[in-house]
Amino acid sequence: MRNTHVPHLCLNCNEALTAPEIHLSVNRLGHPLCTPCQHDLKTKLEQTSRETVKLYFLLKKRGIAVELEKDDSQNSIDIAIVNAKVNIEVDKPQTSYNRAKAIDELKRRYYSFEKGYYTLQIPNALVAYDQDDAVSFIEEFLQVSCQPRSYYHC
Repeated sequence: MRNTHVPHLCLNCNEALTAPEIHLSVNRLGHPLCTPCQHDLKTKLEQTSRETVKLYFLLKKRGIAVELEKDDSQNSIDIAIVNAKVNIEVDKPQTSYNRAKAIDELKRRYYSFEKGYYTLQIPNALVAYDQDDAVSFIEEFLQVSCQPRSYYHC
């Protein structure tokens, strides 16, 4: 039997990883990332919900060009698909129970809409317990609403 080595790839950029990079990044950040991606994503990974990070990497694995914690002039978007003008917000359960936060969320959605962006709200529970359905739905949404393949890496 032939032993072929399959390289481990960075979850963010798909570059081959060395054993030390894997060890360091998994211990520090919880994900196998190359050194440049560790530096680029460190703060975002530490400040972002586990479900948002999980959804981000699942979409990256499907080849969708996503950005984590993208800032525009008014908002910080959990996940942005810039080419498709789609923002994804992973809902925290407490948001809908707090009036001030709910109004703030509505204003943020309106601001994005004015700029031509559509915001998908994905419940935390869906990502935590049914992530395949969440990712499949997002892919289907992108296929129906966007020009073909505009949301994938070129």
